[in-house]
Amino acid sequence: MSTLKHVLEVIDLLDDPRVDGEAVRRFLAAKGFDGMRIEVETVRGDRGSTDFVTVLIPGSSGKSSGGSSPTLGVVGRLGGVGARPAQLGLVSDADGAIVALAAAYKIAEMKSRGDVLPGDVVVTTHICPSAPTRPHKPVPMMDSPVDIFTLLRREVRDEMDAVLSVDATKANWVVKHAGFAITPTVKEGWILKVSPDLLDVYVRVTGEPPVVVPITMQDITPYSTPVYHLNSMMQPWLYTKAPVVGVAITTRMAVPGSGTGVTSFLALEQATRFVVEVAKDFTTGRARFYDPEEWETITKIHGPVAEVLRRGAPPR
Repeated sequence: MSTLKHVLEVIDLLDDPRVDGEAVRRFLAAKGFDGMRIEVETVRGDRGSTDFVTVLIPGSSGKSSGGSSPTLGVVGRLGGVGARPAQLGLVSDADGAIVALAAAYKIAEMKSRGDVLPGDVVVTTHICPSAPTRPHKPVPMMDSPVDIFTLLRREVRDEMDAVLSVDATKANWVVKHAGFAITPTVKEGWILKVSPDLLDVYVRVTGEPPVVVPITMQDITPYSTPVYHLNSMMQPWLYTKAPVVGVAITTRMAVPGSGTGVTSFLALEQATRFVVEVAKDFTTGRARFYDPEEWETITKIHGPVAEVLRRGAPPR
């Protein structure tokens, strides 16, 4: 388990009522990784604040240094890493931040040891140890102190050529599997076929048949559309033209996002390893999130759907 150390250290970092973006910055900066850039921004909302964290690991021929290798974006989607004072400790919803930061840690460490990816990797997430909760069936979900669209605008960046959106996906009866699952690709409002290349990575990492989340059109409508959403995992598509694939941390039974004592290091390690392997394959051009020829056919015959499906989402 090549990323177990990274996952365990990040879990320990985030399982602290005093954790914030600056603590995350200090943690990564103390590792001494050359070239890694870390930005922290405090974002305030009606119900408190959260610290938004962006980590850039430059590639050998990445855009940040004037190169042309593709950039992978990794989004740690969540409401908060904790729900204090209602709940004490790390909550299930922290999974997205854990995987995103552990992947950043691992890829930066690889670079420092000489295994340098050609393309840049940009990791975004936010750190809030005292986020609110909200009602949700079958079990309560975490909410955020900051409006979701405020966060989404920051989570995706123009330089990202593809996006992995990592999120705890346990509060449902739709995908029931102990580990992690991936979604079909969503691009500009179209739910495309599951990427065969990413399925290959899933099998390589787990040694098991791939598990796919059955997302629907409802799941990709903005949260301002008052219908049932599996969760917010696919929402980043609203603010990017890049293809987005969800990486869902899953369980066999419905577990609330605000639940504590449920953090599975085995599932998180597998998901982190998946993200790292996708970063290797995508930035070297070996993996595609979608088929460009099929995309051209779809858009030529059926046209764009993004503006229809984005209705209700504030502009970027």
